[in-house]
Amino acid sequence: MKNQKIFTIGGATFDIFVKTNDQAVMSFATPDKAEKYLCLKHGGKVKVEHVIETFGGGATNTGVAFARMGFDSSFVGKIGEEYGDKVLKNLKDNGVNTDFVKCTDKDKTAFSTIISTFDGDRTVLAYAGANRFFNEKDLPVKELSKADWIFFNHLAEGGGKISDVLLNTLKKHPAIKMAWNPGREQFEEGVKKWKELLKHTTILFVNKEEAALFTKIPYRLAGIKREDPKFHVHMLRDFLPPYADDVSEIMLEFFKYGVKNVVITDGRHGAQVSDGKRLYFCPVVSTVRKDTLGAGDAFASGFTSAMILGETLKTALAYGTLNANSVVNFFGAQKGLLTRSEMKKKLKSVDLQITSTELLR
Repeated sequence: MKNQKIFTIGGATFDIFVKTNDQAVMSFATPDKAEKYLCLKHGGKVKVEHVIETFGGGATNTGVAFARMGFDSSFVGKIGEEYGDKVLKNLKDNGVNTDFVKCTDKDKTAFSTIISTFDGDRTVLAYAGANRFFNEKDLPVKELSKADWIFFNHLAEGGGKISDVLLNTLKKHPAIKMAWNPGREQFEEGVKKWKELLKHTTILFVNKEEAALFTKIPYRLAGIKREDPKFHVHMLRDFLPPYADDVSEIMLEFFKYGVKNVVITDGRHGAQVSDGKRLYFCPVVSTVRKDTLGAGDAFASGFTSAMILGETLKTALAYGTLNANSVVNFFGAQKGLLTRSEMKKKLKSVDLQITSTELLR
C-alpha cells in the first residue's frame, strides 16, 4: 500500500494555556437548560500558576495527527507574520508539509488564550486573526487533485468559496475521499443547502448538538421526560447505555444526502458511528481529564486514520476514542496524539466495550 497523501484544510492558531486556582464555576439553570460560567474576581489580581505555550487550530491539529500516524500530511491554511514562525516550526518538527501555507500582513496569526478550569474543562478566548483572510485563492488546486484524502475543517467566517473549489475538485477526481468537520455557518444554513458537498463526503464529523442543528431533527433524550414531544425519551436500546441520547433519526437524515459514514460525538458520553447499515456506540475510556481542548480533532483524525488504513468501522471508532483519550491527558491539542505503533499497543491493552445494532429505517 502506497503512503497515502492527505491534505488538511482550515485554521492554525498559537495557544497559551493559563492555569489558575483563583477561580470559581457558577451554574445557572432555567426550565430549558443549564449553563456554567467561569468566574474570576472582578477588578482583582488573579494569580497564574502555570503558563504553557502550545498550538491549535483544526487543520494543524489533524495535520500533525496524520503525520504521526505515518501519512504524507500537508497543511493548507493562512498565518500572519506574528507567531507564524512558531506555527511553521511546530508543523515542520512534527513532519507536516508546509509548502502550501500562505502568509498575510493584514493580521497576526490566530491566537487563543485558554483558561483551564479545575474540573478539567476550559474557557477559550479566541482571536481569529489571519484565519479570517483564508479563501479559495489560497488553495493549491493542482496539488489537491493528487490527494488520496482531504480533511476539510470548519473555517473562520465562512472561508469565501473554498467549499465550491473543493466540490469541483471532488467531482473531477472521484477517487479522492473527503472527511468533513463543518462549522456553525453550515449548521445554521441546514443540510439542504449543503447537499452537494454532503454527497461527496466520505466521513462527516459533528457533535450531538451540531448534528441536531444541521438537520433540524432533535435527538431523543436519555432518561429526561419533557412535555414537549420534540424532547421525548428514547426507548431502551440494548446497544446504548442509559446516559446516551439516541441519534439514529439524525443519522438517517444525513444518509438521505449521500454521506458515506456519519460520526456523532457527545463528549464524555461517548460517540456513535454508522455507515448507513449498522450503528455503533463506544463509551469514553475515562472521564478524568486534564484538558479537553483538541479532543474532537484527535477523535476525528484517529477515526479517519483507521479508515485510510482500510480498518473496519468498529476499529475506526476505537482509534478515534483512544486518540481523544490520550490527548485529554495533556495540556494542548497535539501533545497526546498517538503514533501508529502507539495506537496498536493501546488497542491491545484497553478493553473498549463497543456495541452495535442495525440502523432501522
